[in-house]
Amino acid sequence: MLTIDDLFFKYSQPARKFFAKHISVREEFRFDVLKLLNHDHAEQVNYKRLHGKLKEYSRIAIGSYRIIYKVINSEIIVVDVVMAGSRGDIYKKFQGR
Repeated sequence: MLTIDDLFFKYSQPARKFFAKHISVREEFRFDVLKLLNHDHAEQVNYKRLHGKLKEYSRIAIGSYRIIYKVINSEIIVVDVVMAGSRGDIYKKFQGR
C-alpha cells in the first residue's frame, strides 16, 4: 500500500502559487490522490477523467476548486499538478496554455 511519502508531487508555477495560498486544499488533494491510487475509499473523492485532447489528465474537485493533474507511473509515482483554481476559470486557463 502506498503512503504519501511514496508519492512525488511536481507542481507547475500556477499550481505552486495556488497551493501556497490554499494549504488545506493542497493537503486534501494529496490525500485524495493517495485514496485513488490505493483504491481506499476512492468513492469519497470527487474525481473525473477529462475527455478529448485532455484525456491524459484528471481533475479532483475540492469545494469550489479544481485541480488538474496527471499521474506518471514508474518506479516512483509522480503526480504532475498542472493547474489549480476556481471552477469558473480553471478549464479556460488550462486550455489556453
